[in-house]
Amino acid sequence: MIQNEHQYKVTKTKLRELEQASIDLDVNISNLSERLLQAEKKGIQVLIDRLRLEVVEYDNLKQQRTPIQIGSIEDLAIGLIKARIVVGMTQKELAAKIGVQEQQIQRYEENKYA
Repeated sequence: MIQNEHQYKVTKTKLRELEQASIDLDVNISNLSERLLQAEKKGIQVLIDRLRLEVVEYDNLKQQRTPIQIGSIEDLAIGLIKARIVVGMTQKELAAKIGVQEQQIQRYEENKYA
């Protein structure tokens, strides 16, 4: 899950790189067997699909188009992160509100508030 603008930018960059790698595989004359070439293409496509979903989820949260559903206590941490994104609050702003360093919020969110 993308949790901040930095991760969003990194994810978008990696997505473009993977899309280009997929195109390059289509035009690349290599020594790979057809089976290995198809396996590599499939692996890249799986990553592209996953990153696209993460980008769409983050975009939808930023535009307040995604309801936050918490079905269990295990979902609470993700719900808190999503709620912060929906209200347009950065990790830095949240840190200032509760009196901790931004890096602490990053650690909390990375560890799902464990």
